[in-house]
Amino acid sequence: MSDHSSEDGGSIDGDLPPAPIRGFRRTEGSFARLSTAIRRSLRLPPRRITKQPEEEYRLHKADADLPTFSKYASLVIRPSKIPARIDEIQENKRLNRQEKVKKLLRKGGWPLHHDVRKQLWILLCRDKNYDSMRSVYESKLQEETSSSVKIHHPLFVREEGAVLNNFELNEDGAMRLLRLLGMVENDHPTLTSAPFLYPLCALLLHFMSDTDAYACTEYLLRKRRWGARGPPTFNGYIDERSRWERKNAPMGFLIKSTKEWYASAYTVLALIKKHKSSAYTLLKRRCNTTDDSVIVETMRDYLQWIFRGLPLTYVVRVMDCYLVEGQKFILRAAIAIVYIWAKSQKDSNTDRYGGMGQQERIRAVKEEIMNTAKGCEISADTFIETCIRIRNLKSSTIQRFQEHFEKQVASEVEAKVSKAKRPSKARLFTDAFQSVIVDPDQASYIMQSLPARLQLSTPQLLFRLSKDGASFTQLWTKVDEADQSLLIIKSIKGEVLGAYCSASWSERNDRKERSKSKYFGTGESFVFRVDKNDIADLPIIYQWVGNSSDEPDKAPQMFMAAGDRLMIVGSGTGDAIRISEELSCGMSGQSATFGSPPLVDSRAFDIHELEVFNVSSTQ
Repeated sequence: MSDHSSEDGGSIDGDLPPAPIRGFRRTEGSFARLSTAIRRSLRLPPRRITKQPEEEYRLHKADADLPTFSKYASLVIRPSKIPARIDEIQENKRLNRQEKVKKLLRKGGWPLHHDVRKQLWILLCRDKNYDSMRSVYESKLQEETSSSVKIHHPLFVREEGAVLNNFELNEDGAMRLLRLLGMVENDHPTLTSAPFLYPLCALLLHFMSDTDAYACTEYLLRKRRWGARGPPTFNGYIDERSRWERKNAPMGFLIKSTKEWYASAYTVLALIKKHKSSAYTLLKRRCNTTDDSVIVETMRDYLQWIFRGLPLTYVVRVMDCYLVEGQKFILRAAIAIVYIWAKSQKDSNTDRYGGMGQQERIRAVKEEIMNTAKGCEISADTFIETCIRIRNLKSSTIQRFQEHFEKQVASEVEAKVSKAKRPSKARLFTDAFQSVIVDPDQASYIMQSLPARLQLSTPQLLFRLSKDGASFTQLWTKVDEADQSLLIIKSIKGEVLGAYCSASWSERNDRKERSKSKYFGTGESFVFRVDKNDIADLPIIYQWVGNSSDEPDKAPQMFMAAGDRLMIVGSGTGDAIRISEELSCGMSGQSATFGSPPLVDSRAFDIHELEVFNVSSTQ
């Protein structure tokens, strides 16, 4: 975050009039109309517009001398007239009065620059293990520093649905964030999915040291809803205690598995259907369907709305409540955003949806909801009120929905995980191949997915489009000698995709075999794409679906096909990779053989560069 601007939108230039502040004093135009409509629908009293102290809304030139919350960002601590009430919160937490603490945090109303969060978030996460966790982090940090261990990008932040936003930490803060997440991954090897752990830890680093952030993160990973005194024992009966935990800990504080995350989108939709029926009706109309399995696609980004969309002023208010109420408040925030979107669309022109297909409608709705979060047209106070005024949102209901949908999506999630399974951090016994399309880390990652017998030798370049020319004749002359090959493509838009092809392309000329089927190759083949949203830009590998099937013989086996002016990898439903027009054009669709989605967003692409490597078990 720049040192020269306020999150609230103010200016440091004393000669300029105060800028309008996001989240405060909406008095005219669409902001006021929407805020009034929402407050009326929630039966809230009209906002009292009172003159606030100027320091609440703008920065001054003297702000450069004010202290920051942490050394990892430029958020400054400024004077505020709003009481911190930190002693009152601490006393109620000590007495385990969770409802009282919850109400204090919901009504706190502290602006972004208020100094309360320097103590508050640590206080909310402090338990008997807190100091020991700080010591653990310090000792691990010393070990890493002395051994010069390279900081790596944790696998769980690369999974589908992960939110990647560090809220503009500085370079030192970003590095410490990755180190912290790496330690968490090592401490919790069974943690397969944590989609908002990245932005959560980034927020912690804005307001505290990395040592405290680690202790807070460990607290949230083990935290349930029973508070500081721990769960009741129920006279030692474990099943009674387990029932109590299931009832009072809906989804815990952090999502910890792919199945839990995937089912949570269904849970959000079910809660909208139950509590905000008008918003659900609009979703059905915009998606042009009553099928919830289709409408739920609009909910997949609900964590992105909160941790990438909402302004930081709003996000920290959500965090205040989350640290006591857990995932339940995240669900409240998601429902509130959809409700605000529905209210804002009341007078909008829907003609543009008329000529759209269903997938286009879904993308349009997702974009509208994200834009609603980014340009939130109500104050932060009204947003929190919208969250908490979702009446009768019971933990037991959330848990019932969540358990139901986890069972429903279990097989689907298992298939998704196996399709895009990342290779383990195996050690290569040779150098990675040299490419002008992928970097050495990406090349190593691809090589780790090859069959083990083929990882002992570095793949050798056979053909490069920019060097050898755009000619299928030249391509076949160069690559027919390879028993197996690695194909890597870069589109004009910068998209990177490719495939490991487990048979020789010369088999296209075997007339006897081609009379049986035009396809050849084996189940060792795979396709991949480099995800531009991945924090480390590492490839996502899609293996043959038969590898994870109980009946592999029944799985599609359309691995490779080719003609004089055509190359195909992975068919069924569509071709994963199809190259034609003298190596200048390509197509990518959904492949039943690899269970892969289109490997490029636009499906059709123009080829900028293409490489083919010989993959061999010997030098």
